[in-house]
Amino acid sequence: MQEKDPLIFNYLDIKEEEGLNLRLEPPVAGYAALFDPPVTLKKVSLELNFTVGLDSIFLEGKASAELEMICARCAEPIVRTFEDSFDEVYPDTVEYIDTREVIRETVGVLAPIKVLCSDSCKGRCLVCGINRNKLVCACRSEKANAFDGLKGLKLPDQDKPGK
Repeated sequence: MQEKDPLIFNYLDIKEEEGLNLRLEPPVAGYAALFDPPVTLKKVSLELNFTVGLDSIFLEGKASAELEMICARCAEPIVRTFEDSFDEVYPDTVEYIDTREVIRETVGVLAPIKVLCSDSCKGRCLVCGINRNKLVCACRSEKANAFDGLKGLKLPDQDKPGK
């Protein structure tokens, strides 16, 4: 057991102190592999609050991650912070409380599937590719109609028998 790991706690120490509250900023390297490019992890922050019960210790935690991502519309890099909470109960039959896995799971799902630099992001021009948030182009992009592909379609004559 890695007693020196800052995310592994001695059960008896927490029980004797009647709880434990702490804030940590673990090294990013331990969590960076959880995110696929183009997402880059910049910072991880943790809040851990241990409460002692009669025959268990209850952990309430919050994980936040500062992530550099790419806007889904304009493809510009942006940095956002996302957070989520978690909780676990540890029975008095354990000697150590290992929080690494629950923290890893929580941090790993913080990145949203799609992120925008702003709700009003105009994206890129489909014709010339400029960022329409920064410049105005003279391109005319005609709105595509989902049914345009059916215009030349010839249907079989259904009034004739045998068809």
